[in-house]
Order: sequence, then structure tokens, then C-alpha cells
Amino acid sequence: MTGFTSAQLRKLTDKLPRAHVQKRTVDGKQVDYIEGWFAIREANSIFGFSGWDRETVHFERVFERTRGETTTCAYVARVRIQVRASGTLVSREGTGCGSASASSVADAHDRAIKAAETDATKRALATFGNRFGLCLYDKDQVGVGEPTRSRMNILSPNGEPFAADLSPEGFCGALRKVVEGASTAEEATLWWMRNKCSVAHLRDLAPALKTQRGEHFADVLERVYRRRLAAQGPCPEGNIGTVPHPLAPSRIAPGPRIDKAELAISTARRMRDKAHLRRVAALPCLVCQTAPCHAHHIKYAQPHGLGQKVSDEFVVPLCSVHHGELHNAGSEQAWWHAQSLDPLPVAHEHWTISQASSNVSI
Repeated sequence: MTGFTSAQLRKLTDKLPRAHVQKRTVDGKQVDYIEGWFAIREANSIFGFSGWDRETVHFERVFERTRGETTTCAYVARVRIQVRASGTLVSREGTGCGSASASSVADAHDRAIKAAETDATKRALATFGNRFGLCLYDKDQVGVGEPTRSRMNILSPNGEPFAADLSPEGFCGALRKVVEGASTAEEATLWWMRNKCSVAHLRDLAPALKTQRGEHFADVLERVYRRRLAAQGPCPEGNIGTVPHPLAPSRIAPGPRIDKAELAISTARRMRDKAHLRRVAALPCLVCQTAPCHAHHIKYAQPHGLGQKVSDEFVVPLCSVHHGELHNAGSEQAWWHAQSLDPLPVAHEHWTISQASSNVSI
């Protein structure tokens, strides 16, 4: 690869982080792959934003079939990648296929074309090295780097180290014993609040740390904490997982509005905060990191209400492409699972950041 700098060659031959390897099932077999946005991001990082070009040199529709209200189609695409390396033009090509089904004919063709182009782009870039997924074609995947297992600490309620240099598994086991062994609910809360950030970081540090049922250890720890509080009355800090807010003034009588969540026949409390929606919409997309975005309300976060969206505390940023893809997917939970993302902790984090300056109304 004459013309590439030593820094570029080092990046191209580096191992692909395991965290960026996704999995899907094809014909009953599990296939490893990298996502299209990651491949393009790596190309921009290694070659430079103006150091490479992508050209679609061939497109062909393979088939189109309509049955009832569903249209299915497939396309084949060939993409040429050209990289400028110290005066040398390096050219590579790749062929990919994409198919899609949708109730709208236009949506089916649009998604199939994009899938074919993305697949061809990844195959062309893969010829440049491990960082673009070349190592995934190796059965042993020696070019894929295993995730680093950082050590973790548990802090005591006064902020001093209680247990240091723990593995993620050791951290979970020790914190669980501490929370379950607390003499009072107030003591359990002090331990939890001191180590809450570490529990949240656990999802990124060890994403594969799950039970046999597929539940992450961080969620298990939170459930243990909730159960410990329930054993001795309400939590001193309010409901865990939500940020308490005062009710807005009533428009028809003195004092605050009635909190319907406290009634015998209760309904879910739905916060409304336009400033929070604007802030979330300005953040990068949760899937592809592009900005600006739409503030997407997570539909399954609360029970459905007639003509009502879920509370504004359950919103995450999604670009227009992924926002539309989600709404066309049918099952939102299945779509998030396919992206290997859990949007609820992200929504809670954004809401926690915004709540101090938000002017919330019900």
C-alpha cells in the first residue's frame, strides 16, 4: 500500500475492537459484521474527510414482488472506493446486495437500494484492512481485539474507597452484598448513590455481562436496590429511574394540579418540557451519530394513552433516516434490539441533565 503514511498503515493493520462487531442470524447461522456508519466513520478518520471518494458504478434491480399490501424487492450495487495517498490513487471495488419489504412500494425500493449500496461500500473498504472488517472473514478472527476489562472500585458512603481493583463481575457481586446487607433503607441509598455512576458505566464497560435470561448485571443490581428499599418503606430520594418534579399550577383552582398517578385508579404521569425536546434534538443520533436529530418518544416506556405521547422524559435523539426506519419497523422493541441498544437508560440520563433548568408542566 505505497503512499500511505505510517500512522495510516498502523491504523489499517490494528485489530478491530470487538465492541464494534455486530451479529445477525442468516439462514440459521450467526454472521458477524460491522455497521455501515462505522465503516464510513473509520474511512474519514484514517484517510481524511477529503482523502477518499465513493462512486456507485453499477445498480441493478434483481426482483420485485407484491403480495397483498406488501412489496418486496432486491438490488445489486457495485461501489468504487478511491483513496488519495501521497499522490497515489488507490482504487478498490466491492459488490453488495440489499433487500427490503414494506407496505409502501417507494419505501421498499428506497431501503433496498440503500442496503445494497452500504453492503457494497463495506466490502470495498474491507480490502484495506482489519479496521474495515477484513478480519471477520477469517474463521478464527485473530484480527479482532478482545475488549479490555478495566478494573472497578466501590466507594463507601463517605466517598472513600471500600473495595478497589475489582473485575466487573467482582464489582457486581460485592456491591450486591453491600446493598442487601445495609441495616436501613437510608444506608442502602447512600451506598447506591455513591456507586450509581459506576453501575451505569458497567453497561459500556462490559456489554456482554448478562444473565442466562439476557438481563444485564447493571439491571440486576438496580432491581436488588429497589427490592431492598421496598422492604423498609419508600426511597428517600424518590422513585428510582425517574426524576420527581412538582406539579404545575392548576388553571381552574388555586394550588397545583391533581397528580393522577396518586389516585386509586391511576394513570401514568406525562411530563411536558419543550426545552428538553429541543436539547435532545440537538444531540447526535443514537445510532449513527449524525446531527441534528428528532426527539423520538419511546412508545413502550409508558402505557398507551388515547391521543397522548409518552412523557417527555422518555425521548432520545434519532436522525430523520433512523427515525423513519423505526416507525416503519412495526415493533419498536424489536428494532432497538436489532440495533443492540437500550434507549431507556439514555433517555433517563438526558432527562436528569435537563431537569435542573427545565420548566416542566403536566
